[in-house]
Parts: sequence; C-alpha cells; structure tokens
Amino acid sequence: MAKIVFGMAVPHSGMLGQKPEDWLTNGERDRNNPELWFRNRTWTYPELEAHREAAFEKYLTIEERTARAARCRAALDKMAEAYRAAKIDIAIILGKDQKEIFLDFSPSIAIYSGAEVHNGPPQRSVYAPDHHVTHPCHPALAKHLIDAFQQQGFDLTDLFKWPDNVWMKPLPDYPVAPHAYSFVYHQIMDDNPPPHVPVIMNCFYPPTQPSMARCIEFGRVLRDAIKAWPQDVRVGIFASGGLSHFVNDEEFDHQVMKMLGEYDYDGLAAIPDGYYQSGTSEIKLYVSVMKAVEETGAEMTVVDYVPCWRTAAGTGEGMGFMYWNAEQ
Repeated sequence: MAKIVFGMAVPHSGMLGQKPEDWLTNGERDRNNPELWFRNRTWTYPELEAHREAAFEKYLTIEERTARAARCRAALDKMAEAYRAAKIDIAIILGKDQKEIFLDFSPSIAIYSGAEVHNGPPQRSVYAPDHHVTHPCHPALAKHLIDAFQQQGFDLTDLFKWPDNVWMKPLPDYPVAPHAYSFVYHQIMDDNPPPHVPVIMNCFYPPTQPSMARCIEFGRVLRDAIKAWPQDVRVGIFASGGLSHFVNDEEFDHQVMKMLGEYDYDGLAAIPDGYYQSGTSEIKLYVSVMKAVEETGAEMTVVDYVPCWRTAAGTGEGMGFMYWNAEQ
C-alpha cells in the first residue's frame, strides 16, 4: 500500500521573487486596503499604523530587506534539498485559488482529476520557467481520493478541466496553474514534479471557507485514503502558502509553529476564525498536512522563519519554511 514519507509547508509569496529593493512597492497595496486582517478584526492602514506605533520602520532599510531576502533564498534551497532527499513517487499539493480561476463561484474544496497541468509565461518568473511546460497529474489517485472523501461526508467539487488563469495577461493558449501550485513546481520541484493531485481549498473567501476543525478532519481522511491506495509508492504532501499576512504577527506565528510541532489540534482549532483570514488563512493547509503525517511520528523541522516587512505598520508576510520527514 502507499506510504506517506514526507510533508512540507512552504510560503509562495511574490516577495520571494522580488529584489529587496522592490519590496516597499507592495506597501502601496497595503496602504490602500480598507480591510487589513489582524488579530480577529479588520483595520484600515492608518488605524493599524497608529495601533502598532509605526514600530516596524526600523526593518525597512535596504540592509534589513537584503538580509531577510537572503535568508528566504537559503531556506528555499534547503526545502528543495529536503524534497529531493525524500525521493517521493507521488505528491498531493494543497493550495488555494485567489480568484485566478474561480471567478463566478467558489467551491469550498475541489480536487483536480485531470491528466496534466500547465505552467510557464506569462506567469511571473518566481513561479515558472521562461518557457511553457506540462506536468503529469494522477487522475486515478484523484478519483480514489474523491471517493474516499465522499464516503466520509465531504461534498467535493471534481475539477476535471483546469480553467483559464485570468491573472495571465495576455491570456496564453494553455491554462496556467494558479501561483500556489506553480511555486511548488518551480521553486521546490525544479519544474519536474512527480505525478500528483492538486487540491484547491478555499481558505481565502467567505462564506465557503472550511473551518480549522474541518481542515484537521480533511488531513485525517487524506491520510487514510492514501494508506488505502493499493500501489507501493512513496507519497509526499505539500501545503503551499504563508503564515501571517498581509499583516505580519510574529507572536502569533511562533504560537502556531509551536502547535504544529506538537500536533496540537485542540489549540489550533480553539483560535478564533478571525485570526485565519486573508493570507493567514493558508495556515489551515499546514494543519491538513500536519494531521496527515502525524501517524508517521515525524518531527517537524523548521528550516527558518523570516518575517518580511514592507510598511511601518508591519504589513508584509511571515515566511515559515518547515517539513516533516518520516524517515529521519
């Protein structure tokens, strides 16, 4: 039967592909955002800067940004090395859509059962190579997972054709995978992923967000479904997304990482859902991976945690790089 041997949680921020000289340009988006989620409520930028007393101005120097960018690059290289060392045969990649492909509806959880995915221009270079590539998926395993989840009370969307990615301008002849997946293909898997199943979980947009408790249960069912797959293969499960963003919260991130390392489901589920909004909602994907790998007894390896700032109010992204290797 199939064996889960590896899990990974990795950010996919566009900042990871920017020169540190350009990080502050993202701050304009934050200043114009009327609903910045931070600690269970929304703030305007002026409210947030006043509340946090512009304490993060000192982290905006080019020296700070350059040092943090270098740490992120080194962490990504170590994550890719850990992936290669795990020698997995099949991958499950958990990500989300950010109105790249789902514009007129928002499924809570979808599993892609098609035969292949596409990546390449005009996707940004941090997410794709400079040419069109096609990667194999695993339709048979996808169908097996869908059947297993349906039997356990999950009502899923079967996505058997990848929609066009409207973030791509001009729109290419092929449907480019959303950035959550293309980042893993390009930065972790060196544009050569194994046969895999993309899972799209709507962490971002109310009202169809799965709760933290539901994401924990998703990880349990995923684990059991993989174990029931009759082929003798090594499986890796990947969560693509960040820790706190677009308002960084170091204290919260360290609390979450401690809970992830201790398999503390009750603690993670007890945090009010208002903390898991905007980009910070991607923590739910980390927790699904954690639940799926728990039975292996793997300890979580934190490669690095790098808060990357872009305004004095502390907006930016908390970059957490971690993996679980069941055979260490």
